[in-house]
Amino acid sequence: MVNPHMYYLNKVMSSLFVDTALPDDEKSSFRSIRSITDFWKFVEGPLLEGLYWDSWYNNQKLYNLKNSSRIYYENVLLGVPRVRQLRVRNNTCKVYSAFKSLISDCYGKYTTENEEVSDFGLKNDTEWKYSTSPANAPWHWGFVGVYRDGGYMFTLSKSKSHTQTKLIDLRLNSWITRGTRVVFIDFSLYNANINLFCIVSFAQFRIVLGDFNFAGIQQANWILGPIYFITFIFFVFFVLLNMFLAIINDTYSEVKADYAIGRRPDFELGKIIKKSYFNVLEKLGLKKAQDNEDKKM
Repeated sequence: MVNPHMYYLNKVMSSLFVDTALPDDEKSSFRSIRSITDFWKFVEGPLLEGLYWDSWYNNQKLYNLKNSSRIYYENVLLGVPRVRQLRVRNNTCKVYSAFKSLISDCYGKYTTENEEVSDFGLKNDTEWKYSTSPANAPWHWGFVGVYRDGGYMFTLSKSKSHTQTKLIDLRLNSWITRGTRVVFIDFSLYNANINLFCIVSFAQFRIVLGDFNFAGIQQANWILGPIYFITFIFFVFFVLLNMFLAIINDTYSEVKADYAIGRRPDFELGKIIKKSYFNVLEKLGLKKAQDNEDKKM
């Protein structure tokens, strides 16, 4: 049985950082990040506001913080959060010869062989320089890849204003580029009231397979999803089959009626095909119904 204190602490942290809407977009959150712009909105919005609680609900300043940061007033942030990214080098994917004159940059998937380890950007601080990880550092295992513990990293300040300035500077100088494959945000906190530690880790992956809702695929049920899809296919198939049989039946009835009144005994297969074609157009609304052939001027 899960400890209720652990459950609610995890739920509150998830709601604060993961489910809070991004600035200027109430329908988006961390779960629906799809672009570099969305990521910076999250970092400068829900993440920044969630990490630094420096005033009460009535805008009164918190007192006696002792150079520490509080989350929801009672959760003490231990140390400072760390942000790091892993990148891949340019020309790590194969470009077809006919397109080489049009495509000069190509960034492949993340592997240890494709990883970028040289300095980039401004090259004047740790966030622009590659940092190796200890030999025994654990790697991050994802659904589609494994990521090592090193990378380009920096720590946030204990001051909200300093952190905000730092994040804006990184955004303006393109710290995240096409070569970025994953960004990790890690921090830990302690709640003395329930005597629990909480380790928080966010991972945002860069999808290089095209523009589609990858988050929706991850959230889909692995069992019910395929069942719903197959059921939908069968439903559409039977609807189309029913329409086809109805059109054939109507055409057959019309041809049979022509035989009954003795018109055009020289019946040919082409006639039923022609009538079926016009009936399909009428059913789809692409052609107005013709007047009865019996009514002639």
